[in-house]
Amino acid sequence: MPPFARTSLILALPLLTTACAGMSTSKPAVAQQLDWTAAPVYSTLTLSAGFQPDPQILDVMAGGNTRASVVSADCAGFVNAEAPDVDINYTAGSYPLKIAATSASDTTLVVYDASGIWHCSDDADGTDPAVVLTSPPSGNYNVWVGSYDGSGQLAPATLVVSESLSTSSAASAGASSSYVGGEIEWGDDGSQWSHDGECDDPRFAGPGVASGNIEADRFHDASDCRSLYEQGRLYLR
Repeated sequence: MPPFARTSLILALPLLTTACAGMSTSKPAVAQQLDWTAAPVYSTLTLSAGFQPDPQILDVMAGGNTRASVVSADCAGFVNAEAPDVDINYTAGSYPLKIAATSASDTTLVVYDASGIWHCSDDADGTDPAVVLTSPPSGNYNVWVGSYDGSGQLAPATLVVSESLSTSSAASAGASSSYVGGEIEWGDDGSQWSHDGECDDPRFAGPGVASGNIEADRFHDASDCRSLYEQGRLYLR
């Protein structure tokens, strides 16, 4: 891997979404250049918690002409901006969810999850990337497998989707309930509880979060949540 690449990096850029298994969700456009709304290049997997066989394995070609850093400076490699490689329509249960790629080439991974959060990974297992969600939401996941070849030359790769994780594999892939890097979409102050000194957005947890938060306030208590986040009093779920 190039010396500037980040290791086992997972980032998040939250956006509003409607979690819905078995169909595409409605996730709003953001300031980035990967078209998650396009039909996937290779396949759509429709999976429910406890799916078999586990893992699900799909052959793809990694890479593209667009730097993954259009999502965030922390994302590595080159991907196909015109469409995801794979969509996953997932009905969650009590299991974690691992989305990974393996290849003889040095690959990277970009995942736009069902909550509207962007994840990037590089070198979670050797030169192979993996994103592990300990409490995955139900809905649509868009997946890009990237490579370090910016010429557009694609590399054979295998996408692996699994709910069977050991503690060590989850740790090595950077599993976490809070995310680092990227930018947070704070939204607006449309909640009736705005400016009350508590974060009323259900995307967050921590001592600065109000009790009994409701979905209607998601993305609508920006000033409170941003201030408390910067104080270290809350984090993304």
